[in-house]
Amino acid sequence: MTELTQEELNNGKKVLGGITIFFWVLAVIIGIGLFSLNFGDWAREFYIGPVAIGLPAPNTSWIFLALYVVGLVGLYMRKSWAVPLGRAALVVAMVIFFPVGTIFGAILWKRFNDPVAKRYLNYPVIQEKEESEEPKK
Repeated sequence: MTELTQEELNNGKKVLGGITIFFWVLAVIIGIGLFSLNFGDWAREFYIGPVAIGLPAPNTSWIFLALYVVGLVGLYMRKSWAVPLGRAALVVAMVIFFPVGTIFGAILWKRFNDPVAKRYLNYPVIQEKEESEEPKK
């Protein structure tokens, strides 16, 4: 772990604040949905004309809930694995909560790529060297 100044810690928390709130909201929504729905045999599929749309099994909902809870734990503990796990959680949100999740996911995706956020989460930051372009003779 690299030692960060208080200003760098505050900037990292500020950059990742939106992601943390988004993960909290999704964890609460999935948790409420998991505990409020009674999955019976009659509610497994919705029929819209000739198309049947199936609901995910209750076990799948536990996996989604665990994904966001573990992502929150990684963000609060400042672990480097929170970056790829957070990106995976954003992709899941983009797919499951299609129109709204895709918009929020696209906005928040840039926050994981921010060098301040990567440094705050102890993720290895690769510095790109600017090569001077020499004219060819």
